[in-house]
Amino acid sequence: MNILYINHYAGNTTYGMGYRTYYLSREWVRKGHNVLVLASSYSHIRTEQPNVIGSKSIEVFDGVSFCWYKSPKYIGNGIRRVGNILSFIWSIYRDRKDIANNFKPDIVIASSTYPMDIWPARRIAKENGAKLIFEVHDLWPLSPIELGGMSLWNPFIIWTQLAENYAYKHADEVVSILRVH
Repeated sequence: MNILYINHYAGNTTYGMGYRTYYLSREWVRKGHNVLVLASSYSHIRTEQPNVIGSKSIEVFDGVSFCWYKSPKYIGNGIRRVGNILSFIWSIYRDRKDIANNFKPDIVIASSTYPMDIWPARRIAKENGAKLIFEVHDLWPLSPIELGGMSLWNPFIIWTQLAENYAYKHADEVVSILRVH
């Protein structure tokens, strides 16, 4: 089975942080599956960043292929971070046909701290007849409203609400890493 795992902030034992994607993928590879992880070249949670030549670079760690998409650096949660998010989403969207035709995923997992990667993930899944899984990390847009004090009418909040609604409507399965009370 071919598993496409989209996680903007994915890391591994070489670059640090965001380990869950790497460890799950490594176990799937050990079970005989092919895994391609799509991630941003820059993430504030990694201890080291991959060196990306051109628009993207591919590296393999323990049988797991990582495709790093060149994205701008940022500090904090301002407009530059939104630019980083937009760059990553656009890169996947731009490469969707290549990914669908060459990797041919059976499962597409949209797993990110924000929900907007659901749009290119669904396109890729639809083009391949693949199952679409939405992996919830944070509740959007509730997290930035409650924790960051953002207004319900902030354009970023509206954008994330549209993406979250779309994800819940179109995903074949929804999984969560959040603790259930």
